[in-house]
Amino acid sequence: MTALAAARDLRSFLRRNGSRTVGSALAVAEGLRTIVPSDCLALSVWDPGLGRHRALASSYPQMLTGFLDEGMHTDPLFRMVRTTGAPTRVRDLPLQRRRGDIFELVILPNGFRDGVTQCLFAPDGRYVGMLNASTLDSRHPDDDTVALLSLLGPDLGAALDPVPPPEPLTARLGDGTTEGMLVGPGGRIVPLSACPRTELLAPPSALLPAVAGLRGSVRRLLVHGDAVHEIDAYRTAKGVVVLHREVPPPAGLTVRELQVLAAVAGGASNAGIGAALGVGARTVGTHVEHVLAKTGCRTRAEAAARAATWGLLV
Repeated sequence: MTALAAARDLRSFLRRNGSRTVGSALAVAEGLRTIVPSDCLALSVWDPGLGRHRALASSYPQMLTGFLDEGMHTDPLFRMVRTTGAPTRVRDLPLQRRRGDIFELVILPNGFRDGVTQCLFAPDGRYVGMLNASTLDSRHPDDDTVALLSLLGPDLGAALDPVPPPEPLTARLGDGTTEGMLVGPGGRIVPLSACPRTELLAPPSALLPAVAGLRGSVRRLLVHGDAVHEIDAYRTAKGVVVLHREVPPPAGLTVRELQVLAAVAGGASNAGIGAALGVGARTVGTHVEHVLAKTGCRTRAEAAARAATWGLLV
């Protein structure tokens, strides 16, 4: 098997199984030996509670594995490698940097001619562990090996991460109630499910400006016609994903009461709300009383804060 094929197989294994258990780590280490020709190799996880590494799999002598676990992270050379974030070989280091415990305790006494250290990171940038390999043959690891390790780095880091990856919101598209669409450049809508409600984004929808200027992610409660929709939206490289599902109005409110609440949150008076909705100010006052009673709010300001918490759009 070629090193590239081994890297593909290992990446698939990492995505299925991870590498934090002893069995998985041993299998990963075995796969890495095909990719990284070496005489000794270790895969270590970082324990932030203890402030040290812990070898999950190691073919280094016990004493050297102990140094990798307990002492390597204190060496200034390691901190430099961690800062770069790239696989670093001995030959990549300037001559004046080839000193310190890593050289004096590991490399020189054991006759290693070269080797590589790769610091591994979780998808959110947290440091989670490292890969070390040492060789008695100065020809290894070569540039192709370094390139393959760079390719595998994100998967190795994710596999060592104790935090499970979040389930993508689009996984809900198969639940039978959630529909979705992708709003691309120029407002072009790409359906992500069988029946997305594209009219939720048609002018003068209050959702349209919220989506157009979106940078991160939001959850909104949208009143559209006689229905209430829970909206989740987030920006991707290709546009904004908008997921929606019809939900009962919160707190037992009616759609009309939600409309009144949204207007109250906007600072409108009873007379102004009545004019906008085509009802009298006294009727609006009754709706406001119902909103306060059902939500348990004591004042209009408190009710407005509740609307903001819900992300209410009308």
